[in-house]
Amino acid sequence: MIPGLEPVPLKDLQALGTSRVWEVDGQLDSMPSLTPVRGTIRAEHRGNLLEVEGSVHTIVCLRCDRCLGRFNQQLKAVTRELIWLGDEPSADLLADAGLDQESPDGLMECLNPRGDFEPERWVFEQLSLQMSVVNRCGDHCPGVPMPAVEDAGSNDGQAADPRWQALRDLQSSMQGNGLNHD
Repeated sequence: MIPGLEPVPLKDLQALGTSRVWEVDGQLDSMPSLTPVRGTIRAEHRGNLLEVEGSVHTIVCLRCDRCLGRFNQQLKAVTRELIWLGDEPSADLLADAGLDQESPDGLMECLNPRGDFEPERWVFEQLSLQMSVVNRCGDHCPGVPMPAVEDAGSNDGQAADPRWQALRDLQSSMQGNGLNHD
């Protein structure tokens, strides 16, 4: 756990009457990284909404899905999010709060108003959203590792994969009968 990012009761944020700011500098247990996660988070309780914004960054080591090599990727999240406090909001409640239900910046998450805001979890979620679904090490990726190719001229009877032996036997019998159609 990153020191100072302990869960905070939403009632405490409401009683504060102003924004609370956290400095982020440490390692996330749920996301091993090469560098500490650094940045800032600001949260402000606004009645039925919690406005959270922050800027955090780190570097993680990933495995390429194509060549299986390791590579480093910088993760940087600069975001602002409105979180509804309470049950799923109705269109009327959103309109009263000055929000458009159809907006792409609309509310994506709801929290129990008697619950806690977890800044460390919020940081983890924002950085996770920056990770690619498919990990590629880059344009220089050599591609899928290929097994060593056998010398076509040497046929010592020992196949790299025994399942191909029947085909080799068939090829040998065709060459012996002069039926080679190269």
